[in-house]
Amino acid sequence: MTTPDRHGRGQAGADGDDAWVLWVHGGGFCWGSARDGTGLRLAAGLGRPVVSVEYPLAPEARFPVAIDVCLEAYPAGVEERGPRVLLGGVSAGANPALGVLQRIRELRADGDGPPLPLGVVALTPFGDPAGEGDSYRVNEGRDAYLRWRGQQRKFALAYAGGADLRDPLVSPVHADWTGEALPPAIFTTGTRDLFLSDTARIHTARRAAGGEADMVLAEGMWHSYLSDSRLPESAALLARLLDWCEEVLGRSRDSRSAPRGGS
Repeated sequence: MTTPDRHGRGQAGADGDDAWVLWVHGGGFCWGSARDGTGLRLAAGLGRPVVSVEYPLAPEARFPVAIDVCLEAYPAGVEERGPRVLLGGVSAGANPALGVLQRIRELRADGDGPPLPLGVVALTPFGDPAGEGDSYRVNEGRDAYLRWRGQQRKFALAYAGGADLRDPLVSPVHADWTGEALPPAIFTTGTRDLFLSDTARIHTARRAAGGEADMVLAEGMWHSYLSDSRLPESAALLARLLDWCEEVLGRSRDSRSAPRGGS
């Protein structure tokens, strides 16, 4: 999915910027498509291309297929569109997006990786397929959208297959974010989100590793409330995300155009 900006162009933003977004759709690892409503709203609001990955779904395609396919799309997109990229995903899609970031950092540590994204957008990430976080109990029955028992737990097992559910690439709540400097990130969740604990744990771990990370916590909101455009909270969150993305992209653009010191 590539969506033109609000002025009808499909390759650059209104200011001629070449920034773009690599997006990973949600759907509990088992359903959904690249024509993701959240990605479409993000594309329309940013006025920049959003490339949404049509990755194979579980149970036919189990871990690590989704991460592998998204990882292949990342350098291909960088080669085609340039390195000014934001990496993002929603719900279960934020899981392989964070997995791609882990894999990129591993490749770079070995001296053979693509450039890091300029920023990371992780909306209510399904980051703990083992379901060990406190919100899996506290918000069971309170989340208007998700259930753990009989629903998300089945999706998680279908995705993981025989993999260890505590593998950091399966469950990014266990990821090690130390090492190379992290790109800035924004996380979103709500007080009734089944995956509230996942968001809080990943955000805390990134901050502990020295990374710049924002978290938007909405009172009384459930999982992926951004997807319901009728909600005023959804509109407010979208505005916050767009402002954050533009601030990160502007910061990078300013550093790129800053004069270099001479000898």
